[in-house]
Parts: sequence; structure tokens; C-alpha cells
Amino acid sequence: MKEMKVIRKRRPKRRSKAYQKRKNILLCIAMILVAVILVGGVCTVYFKFMMDSDIQTDKPETETTLSVIENGQTTSLILKTGDIYILSAPVKEDALESLEFKSSDKKVLTVDSGGRVDAKKAGKATVKITADNYSSECKITVKEPEADKKATEYTTAYIDNLDVVEENRENAEQNLYSVIVNRRTNTVTVYTYDEEGDYTVPVRAMVCSCGEFNDENITPTGEYSVYFKSRWHALFGDVYGQYITGFSGHYLFHSVPYKETEVDALKTEEFNKLGTNASQGCVRMLVADTKWIYDNIEVGTSVEVIDDTSSADALGTPPSVKIDTSIPWDPTDPSKNNPYSDKLPVIKGVKNITVKKNSDFDSKVEAVDSCGQDISEKIITTGNVITNKTGKYLVTYSVTDDLGKTAQKTITVTVK
Repeated sequence: MKEMKVIRKRRPKRRSKAYQKRKNILLCIAMILVAVILVGGVCTVYFKFMMDSDIQTDKPETETTLSVIENGQTTSLILKTGDIYILSAPVKEDALESLEFKSSDKKVLTVDSGGRVDAKKAGKATVKITADNYSSECKITVKEPEADKKATEYTTAYIDNLDVVEENRENAEQNLYSVIVNRRTNTVTVYTYDEEGDYTVPVRAMVCSCGEFNDENITPTGEYSVYFKSRWHALFGDVYGQYITGFSGHYLFHSVPYKETEVDALKTEEFNKLGTNASQGCVRMLVADTKWIYDNIEVGTSVEVIDDTSSADALGTPPSVKIDTSIPWDPTDPSKNNPYSDKLPVIKGVKNITVKKNSDFDSKVEAVDSCGQDISEKIITTGNVITNKTGKYLVTYSVTDDLGKTAQKTITVTVK
């Protein structure tokens, strides 16, 4: 038996009603003073921000930013070519017709009737904003974006903490990664180690298909380690897998099965089951993800299979993708002959529009992803159309699918 510890508590002293009343009054006064101090601090910070005459933004939120410039104020922005930024002025409705935005150099940037700035090329330009009894300007520096030297990887994986990975890679004190497979959520999460040497820093989450929940096919929980790799390997059922990484007996990380050892022989009906428990015990994944494990997870790396809720998945569960069953290719396969390689999302129904002043406009735009699936709900609309002010306005529709591929279309809305 465990030793039982007895804790004796003192009986609290009784206080008079008058004492309690005084205590409550003092507590209320203290709370009011704290509130006054906090509100005063917030107001001071807000006032300082509004009066700042040289505000700089290194990473503007180009999709949603609406920057309001007070009368007589000069602001500064740093944009990158291709960025969109929206400026606005706090003018009354009866002064909207006189509101004008003008770029000092249209080769560097353009600005439409609604204050939408499009960064065209590296350089400097000033946007002057005028209206009745109003005048301000925004000085903008446009820089070229840094070139991405890394080869593009199309995958649904969630990636984070790469700076920690690079730091650990340089130190190389222990295995760089550890892997956890959650068979209930069909998620593979890769961790690197923290300052204490514990694998607590999540760096990559990938969708998978673990074994079906029956006695024959279930993926067993437990702690294992990587023990072999193979570019192609035979699987149960007279099929084959790409980028094999074994972690326990015949339990492997591998691609969705192929009918033969050819990249264009994918079993598409099995591919469309990714994200569900569909394997015979192995861990099926996108080709891009199994290749990443094949290339980065060393022999001896620990692998743990758990059965837990989504709360155990540090980066969440990435989405799966669906493909046309008539095209026997994994869309993430890096092979140069992959028909999905040059496919991008498609935005449909995009056309220029002319509307009457003070009326609404409705542009019925749809989108499909690079695999042909509807993703209209992912469309982001960027622009600032002032329907009670005549002029020409740019509206951009952009969409990014689950593989990270993007498409963008811009229309002109003319208000007459």
C-alpha cells in the first residue's frame, strides 16, 4: 500500500460583514484603476501608430491589406514584384468622385481608381492620393523577390521549423529525425530534436493510409526503427511500391500500389483512398512524401506507431487529393513524363465587367485544381471596387490547390 498523507487545514477566521463590504469596495477601486491604465496604454500606442509619418512594412499581406492614409500623412511601403497592396483614404461619400490615386512611375507600379497598387518591377515610385480638402502620399519601394534555388516539390505535406532542422544538420549530434505514425488519423509526423535532444520539434506532416482495422491488416502500434530501403519492392497482392522504407518486418512506408514496376501503372482506385485506413498494414503515402522519407530518414531512425486522436498530430492532418481514375499517375511523382507536371488549377468564368454607378456586380467565377477537382471555395478575390464612384478597377482571382499549385486571373471592372 502507498503511504497516505494527511493534510490538516486550519479553520478560516470569520470576518464581519462590514469588513467584507470594505474589502469589496477596495477591490472594485483597484480594478477600475487597472482598467484605466490599460485603456490609456492602448490609446497611446494607437495614437503613436496613426501619427507615425514613416511606417514601413517588410512583409505586406498582399491579399487582404487595406491601408488607410490620414490627411497630410506620408507613409512608406516595401513591396516585391507581383505584390498587390490596397490603399484607401478616409474621405466622405460626397467627396468620392474627386478621390484620385496617381503613380509617379507606372513602369514600377500602377494604381487603379480604388487604390489598388500592383508592383510591376524593381524601383521606387510615389502614389499621390487627392480629394476635396485631402492630400496624402505613399512612397513605395519595389524589390525583386529572392530566387528559390530549391526544386519545386508538389505535395500536400505541412512543413515547419526548417531553421531548426538546418541548425541540427550542422551539429549532427544524433539522428536528425524521429517519425510518429498515427494509425487512427492516417497521419505521419516527422520531428527533429530540441535543445535538450528530445524529438519535440515537428517539421513535416504527411497524409497516409494505414492498415484497415481488422485482425489481418491492422498496422501494429509500437516502437520500431528503420532497417532497410529499396527503390521498388514487391507488395502483397502481386503489386509493387515505390520508395520503400522498412521499419518493422514486412511493415513499410511506400507509395500507393502499382500493377508493375512502372511509374505509369498506378492503381488509381487505391490512390483515391489515401487518408483512410485502406492498406494491408503498411503505410501508404504520396510518391513525393515516400520519396522524402526515402531520401531523408536514415537507417536506425526511430518510428513509433500510435493510435490516438488528432490532438496528437502536432501539425495537423494534410488533405488527400483525388485524381481521374483514367490517368494512372501519382500527381506528385517527380518523373519528367508525368502528365500532371504541367497541369495547373484553372479559373473559369473570368471576364471584364461594366456596371452602372451605385449598382452591385456579381462575377460567377469557379476553379478546379490541377487534378480536375472543384476548388471554387478556395478562390481569393483581391481588389477594391467603389461602386458609387466612376472609374476602372482591377479585381484579381487567385487560387492555390492542395498540391501548392497556383493560378491567377485579373479582370477590369468599369463603373459608369
